[in-house]
Amino acid sequence: MSTAAANELIETPEEEEIEHGRRVLSNSVVVVAIRCTLQYVVLPFLLPLIGLSGAVSVWLSMALELFALGMMVFNVRRLWRTAWRWKYIGLSTLTASFLLIMLYVDVTTLLGR
Repeated sequence: MSTAAANELIETPEEEEIEHGRRVLSNSVVVVAIRCTLQYVVLPFLLPLIGLSGAVSVWLSMALELFALGMMVFNVRRLWRTAWRWKYIGLSTLTASFLLIMLYVDVTTLLGR
């Protein structure tokens, strides 16, 4: 297949689609940045400084982990009809595995095991 024929088969997205994709990506990045800051900076370092550690931080951590897993499912559904589907599913599988391990550790911590 020649380059000209291949270019005819490729559909270029409309400007509205491009702008929608930018908005979706930028909103998702902001949500992930806030969640990660809370989970990896505020919970382990700032909460103990103000005397809120232990079970409070574990419950907050679990809530953030469940929120992250829910956001992954939401994003997979949103990206299902795009070329990014398989790349995002691969990344989400790796990230979800890490989050599930952390969730398991939090649950065992709460149960005292």
